[in-house]
Amino acid sequence: MNENLCMGCMRDKGEEEVCPFCGYSDEAPRFPSYLAPRTVVNNRYIVGKVLSYNGESVTYIGYDVIGERKVKVHEYFPDTLVTRGEDGKSVSVNSGRQIQFKAYMSDFIEIAEKLSRMRTLTCITQVLAICYQNNTVYSILEFVEGITLKTYLEKRDVMLTWTETSDLLMPLVKTLAIVHEEGLIHRGISTDSVILSRSRIVKLDGFSISAVRAARTELVAELFPGFSAPEQYSTVSPHGPWTDVYAVCALLYTCVTAQAPPEALIRSNSRPLTPPRERNETVPPRISQAIMQGLSLSTTERIQNIEELLAKIGGPFPKGTVSNDAPTVSMRAQVPLSRQSSSTLPRIPVESERDKGKKEEKDGSNKRLILWSMGITLPILLVILIFTFWFLFGKNRQAQPEEDTTSIVDSLSENDFFHSESESRSSSESSEDSSSSESVSESSESSESVELHKVANFVGQDYKTVTGNSDNQKLYIFDPPEYVYDEQYPEGVITYQSVTAGTEFEKTMSIKFRVSKGSASVTIPSYEKKTQAEYTAELDALGIKYTILYRWDSSYPEGYVVGTDHMVGSKYNTQTGGTIEVYVNRAPPATSVE
Repeated sequence: MNENLCMGCMRDKGEEEVCPFCGYSDEAPRFPSYLAPRTVVNNRYIVGKVLSYNGESVTYIGYDVIGERKVKVHEYFPDTLVTRGEDGKSVSVNSGRQIQFKAYMSDFIEIAEKLSRMRTLTCITQVLAICYQNNTVYSILEFVEGITLKTYLEKRDVMLTWTETSDLLMPLVKTLAIVHEEGLIHRGISTDSVILSRSRIVKLDGFSISAVRAARTELVAELFPGFSAPEQYSTVSPHGPWTDVYAVCALLYTCVTAQAPPEALIRSNSRPLTPPRERNETVPPRISQAIMQGLSLSTTERIQNIEELLAKIGGPFPKGTVSNDAPTVSMRAQVPLSRQSSSTLPRIPVESERDKGKKEEKDGSNKRLILWSMGITLPILLVILIFTFWFLFGKNRQAQPEEDTTSIVDSLSENDFFHSESESRSSSESSEDSSSSESVSESSESSESVELHKVANFVGQDYKTVTGNSDNQKLYIFDPPEYVYDEQYPEGVITYQSVTAGTEFEKTMSIKFRVSKGSASVTIPSYEKKTQAEYTAELDALGIKYTILYRWDSSYPEGYVVGTDHMVGSKYNTQTGGTIEVYVNRAPPATSVE
């Protein structure tokens, strides 16, 4: 084993204690429940630092010493059912949890085996091997060099056009249809689980068992606000391909609006989601409607599978149909003349000599009539033009300075011009002085148009700053705001406005905001070296509900916290999370031995 191999990025760091590439140090603190760096799995894969974890498993960066490449080591480790053995490698199942442990392990293995048979699909993270060791199972995954879709969108910091979104995500959506055919449902599609590789290939990562992607199971739930479907928060609603349809449409919505949908728990039919078309005009109406149907809160009204979704958004219209957005084109005009059959060509009538004579006679009489009419009408028109020229440029030139007339006409629209002309004719009956002044005055009034304002986009701005701005106070009437928890926006930031940005208004506009109360999710703090009072005070401050259970461990001082049933550092939703168990060290009462 290369002792200079960095356990943070799996590159040779030389003799440096701190890796010059990623900043990782072997002296960095680590959680004892995870495998120690440099642990070897299956005599081939070196385990490095932790990349991610959820209630089902832990994922480490790894190195394949035979293939000489970086990999990801995905260890089945449901932390509410197991503990790490004293050797630092083996997994010990908690008492009474053997049945759940084995059932979930079977699901974990099934997913890994199915994915390992899909190595021809480039849009999913490949499973390279499955290893059984240490009373658990490991799936070895390819390591994709790239960034998450979330990072990509944050760097772009603009809404993507529909064409950009389609080019980016449509290969993944089509691949997902094949995954569903194999009986796999992801349940965790989000901007965090989609990776953009350096070669511009989109990869879907983060497959997990169903129990960790649903609320109120034996495992700590891993849900993605804005992307997890409403049935994932329920204990009775079934999951299916429609669950992934919701997440895919949430991805599309996020790309074209630069804003994820609200969490399914806080959505309601009384406060409908703004269609993508209203935020981004590059989204065709039919596609906007399909995305909204895919985001339906009702599983029966939602698009049921990826094939149906692709039929609505996936490409050009089938042959023989015409888009409602496109003009109708003659099918005959699309066929080259050389390929049209003689039976379909129009008949060309053949003129006889008699017909030609009649036609020439008729044309001659028509020409004489036209010349006679022109001889009469041209002198009349010439007289009218001379009189009009004298009236406009002779009389009016004396009554009104030329420079004033020019400035007024330039300020008038076409409709205002005709209105001004009629007024000048009626005023000509008065004296020249009064005619001139009234004409200028009335023309000036007509040149004044109503000033229109456009509603600004306040989403993402600080609420107090927006409402405290004096210019905004002149234009808007601010209704009392609605405060909601939001995973995307920090506390005090506007997440929604009742009037769409760009809407025009004349004087004032009444508008209502939805303001973030901050994230409802908090991180479960560490209990190391904390007394019961210290730790519970910290939980109370975070809004975490808990219950105290007492255990005895001679290696800890009495009254100190020795563990919890939730993993330290995992996310806890203060609105939907249940009660966590906190284990406090207490000696058992003395009993007499008979």
